[in-house]
Amino acid sequence: MPSPDSPVLLALGLPAGIVLWSFMEYVLHRFAFHEARGSNYGSREHLRHHGSEDTVLESWYLSWTGVLLVSLGLIPFLGRLAGTADLGWGVGIGYLVAYGFYDLVHWRAHRRPYANRYEHMVRKHHFTHHFHAPLKNHGVTTPFWDHVFGTYVEVDVVRVPRRMAMRWMVDEHGEVLPEYRATYEVRGTRPLDDDQREQDRELAFANQAPTL
Repeated sequence: MPSPDSPVLLALGLPAGIVLWSFMEYVLHRFAFHEARGSNYGSREHLRHHGSEDTVLESWYLSWTGVLLVSLGLIPFLGRLAGTADLGWGVGIGYLVAYGFYDLVHWRAHRRPYANRYEHMVRKHHFTHHFHAPLKNHGVTTPFWDHVFGTYVEVDVVRVPRRMAMRWMVDEHGEVLPEYRATYEVRGTRPLDDDQREQDRELAFANQAPTL
């Protein structure tokens, strides 16, 4: 039978799980993906994402599987071992919800126009990471941990290679739409060949920004 304080522990666990994911978002992005430089599967997939005009991660289902195992398996199990199963479930659910929010924010950043000031802020932060400083700005849903750990950088205008420009950002001629010109500019040409793709991949695996 659930204990009388179960709802309280669950409620306390939810924000703890959200904060835990935001921290793990930073740690995984920085250390497991970028600083690993392709030495593990997740790092290779992530760096391919950086070096490609295609923004779809083929292994998204593996990421979700891992998060589900952690949030609904490992975290509740650790909570039970510590004698606080209800708190563990709260943390796990908060972790899962926060990951789902992260996944949506990241998908929308690459695929859809921003809808509010929050999206405008976090995607400028994220695209500075993509196109200026791959070893900076590791937070996707918040720049908080970048400020904490000294990896925050800001630019006035994000310069995007035309071949990698997000579709929501440009018109049919590949020029930045008027409403985004204060924040973004595109340079270079749109056509891609195999040599350019290989160069983009090599730069991504070296944690260098793509050439314009």
